[in-house]
Amino acid sequence: MNNVAGGREAPRYYPWVVAVMGMLALFLSNGMTATGITIFDPSLLDEFAWARGDFKFRDFLNFAVTATIAPFIGILIDRVNPRYLLMTGCGLLTLGYVGYSLIANGGPVPLIEAIAVITALGLGGVVVVALGSLAPGLNRRVAIAIAVALAAFGLWLYVQNWMGIALKQVYLIHLMFSLALSTAGSMTVIYLVSSWFVKHRGLAIGIALMGTSLGSAVLPFVNPYLIEAFGWRQAYLYNSLMPIVLFVLVFLVIRGTPAQAGYKAVGQNEALGDLKQHGLTFRQAIRTRTFWAIGLSGFLSYFAIFSFVQHYVLHLNKGFGFTLKEAGLQLFLFSLVAMFAKLVNGAIADRIDRHKVFMACLVIMFVGLVGLASMKREWVTISAVVIGLGWGGLFTLYNMLAVNNFGLREIGRINGSISFMESIGVGLGSWITGKLFDVFGSYQVPFLGLACALALSIVIGTQIRSEVDERALASRD
Repeated sequence: MNNVAGGREAPRYYPWVVAVMGMLALFLSNGMTATGITIFDPSLLDEFAWARGDFKFRDFLNFAVTATIAPFIGILIDRVNPRYLLMTGCGLLTLGYVGYSLIANGGPVPLIEAIAVITALGLGGVVVVALGSLAPGLNRRVAIAIAVALAAFGLWLYVQNWMGIALKQVYLIHLMFSLALSTAGSMTVIYLVSSWFVKHRGLAIGIALMGTSLGSAVLPFVNPYLIEAFGWRQAYLYNSLMPIVLFVLVFLVIRGTPAQAGYKAVGQNEALGDLKQHGLTFRQAIRTRTFWAIGLSGFLSYFAIFSFVQHYVLHLNKGFGFTLKEAGLQLFLFSLVAMFAKLVNGAIADRIDRHKVFMACLVIMFVGLVGLASMKREWVTISAVVIGLGWGGLFTLYNMLAVNNFGLREIGRINGSISFMESIGVGLGSWITGKLFDVFGSYQVPFLGLACALALSIVIGTQIRSEVDERALASRD
């Protein structure tokens, strides 16, 4: 395949196949690390009796590291064929779930120790990329030596302080999940799918992002039956097979971006060639008010939504006495609503001002959070539905705003830096909400805090606007 400007037309179906493959990748990367995995929480707390705040520190570790490495993973996204990143993420997800099935207090577990080595090597690789970006004059061998030294130090700390402790093994697995989320998560998927579309981009992104809701819907719905029939350890093992299937599909189906495959994007102006040649550079983007408005608004919105999602099953099961299957059904309903909202709002944003759609979704989600904070059992379902309607649209639009408002020229670095702020919000939200629950013995104060965070996000969101001329990218058909 050549990489020349004005590549040939791809088969009409293929860009949509890419969008569906993106959906499957997010189904697993999000569902297995952030949302669907929460259905296992009651079983783990029943067996190990951890404090809720200590247990939920795993999410802070996961997303804080994801946030820290996001700008540098963005550099890889700009340079590496995304199919290889997706395949890497699939392998890490399988390894993490097999590891979860083996966690135990006592002596070392060989697979857990292998996860420690892989995580150290993976993060060491990110250090090499980071040093190359932050200190371009640094000799590459020196950068590798620094990365190896840091990885060795991390392994030494693990052996001295974490090995053989079940809760620390959970922390380790979620450190590795940060690499899975970074390589097979929304940054890679949004870049890949966006590269195939100028026309219908909102709809395509909406289709891909449906995967996050599918993961939140299907996994909590199915896994209670697996847990009941086989126990939580065996259920983790069955889940670990899914990323293997996706690994094979990505290998067989995904070719990369249109430029890498020798094609042009849907609706692309033929005179433009590779869309990555158009848009703002990273340095230009960070000087705009829009960049910081998207990032800060995203920090607050992700803080709120993932606090809700990460604690929803525990809230229903331990607070209102829902069975695990009933709680899973509630999360299934929320996720279906969010999935519908992602698709519909993506299509709407192709037709009318996406910034107005974005603001409307923020207000809708705020209303749902206020209802949730009432702590009334009869309001919990309708509040979750309203939150899902708002969040589904927001999740699509945050990703669409970054791509459309700045272009694809250096979208990996731009979106990576925005994801840094969003991921910090995710990790802090889940952990702080757990800590506040431990202090107050109730979710009312934490949930009121989430509503306040979203109110501030609404104010900041008014400062977002487009920074590129999108009309020049589209064909005149």
